[in-house]
Amino acid sequence: MKKISALIVAFGLIAPAAAAQTPSQSAASKADLLSLDQKVEISKVITKQTEPLANPSFPIVVGGIVPSEIPLHSLPSDAQQLAPQVRGFGYIVVEELIALVDQRTRKVEVVFQRSSD
Repeated sequence: MKKISALIVAFGLIAPAAAAQTPSQSAASKADLLSLDQKVEISKVITKQTEPLANPSFPIVVGGIVPSEIPLHSLPSDAQQLAPQVRGFGYIVVEELIALVDQRTRKVEVVFQRSSD
């Protein structure tokens, strides 16, 4: 019985530590979702067809939420071919940034520079 109690206590100490590591690992994996080349090529595709929003009233940061009154654009098929891992994402262009957004949760998943072309 003492062994079972000791195991329960040990698990109780380990589980929160493991859970605490999950968000940072998740954020790191999101940052690596696209290579630099993929970001550049997707930026070129998006920049050609979308004008940026000016003066957003919300921060453009990974993990941020895009307000529901801001329309999300569907990711162009060219961009989805370049990076199938972002298939189904939406996007917004704000000033000099492109934010890829989970359309279901409206959470910003990736942010990168807009192309100057």
